[in-house]
Amino acid sequence: MLTSRFALISLVLVVGGCGKKNVAPPPPPFGWHKEPEGWNFECYFPPNWASLDEISRKQARSKALDEMMSQWKGERDDGVSFRESSADEVELVLLGRPELIEQVAAKNLELCKASATTPVGTDAWDNWVGGLDDQLNAGQCLAPLLDTIFDYLDINSGWQRNFPICEGNKIRVTGSQKDRFRTTETGPWVTIAGDPDKPTVGNTEYPCNMEGCTEGILVFKFTSLDGIETIIPVPDGELHFTAPAHGDISYRINDTTFYDNKWYKGGGIEDHTSIEISPQ
Repeated sequence: MLTSRFALISLVLVVGGCGKKNVAPPPPPFGWHKEPEGWNFECYFPPNWASLDEISRKQARSKALDEMMSQWKGERDDGVSFRESSADEVELVLLGRPELIEQVAAKNLELCKASATTPVGTDAWDNWVGGLDDQLNAGQCLAPLLDTIFDYLDINSGWQRNFPICEGNKIRVTGSQKDRFRTTETGPWVTIAGDPDKPTVGNTEYPCNMEGCTEGILVFKFTSLDGIETIIPVPDGELHFTAPAHGDISYRINDTTFYDNKWYKGGGIEDHTSIEISPQ
């Protein structure tokens, strides 16, 4: 009798346990998908990126970009169509930086689903695509110094050229040291090493007024995108510099007036200091 009661209890537990069995949720959709009720068009669902190996992930990024572009440009005939110029600009950025496709695809799906289930339309989605180019390029340097620049120093003007440079760029700036000029009508002939008898330390009329600055010395300036300036003298005609941020570089001689400056001329040949800026 006791055995029968234990058997009955066991049977109840087994039956009760079966009734509480957990059913695994279906995997998220992948590719083009539309909910059967309430959606006006399909949306592209990207894959589970983390589950892919490196090669498959790169292929999936390319596929996702193609699919998003087809909808943005109205090629799916589903009523979705954005400004083609905006789509082309975004595509150009993502082709150069494909790792961003994953986050763009995730946000695109979010906006697509919101647009597909609302009677308001696709304005918010369209505005996002229209501004996506600027968002992706925010804080990015689009003009790194990749090629050597050859120039001649102008002793009759202030800061010159303003070449763009990217954070982390390592460059070498050199100037020819044999070419001579005057910074006053009767002053000595000097080179870009400056006049050692005319230090400009503490004189704020000169752009270079720190230790090592003299009149006529070659001066280099880095200006970050937020306007912070760094001025460095180049006493030996050579400077090695690493950009601390995105910005511009320029140069000049350390002087306050330019009307009385003059290049040395001998045997009919006038000196001109050459400037070379090269990536390292």
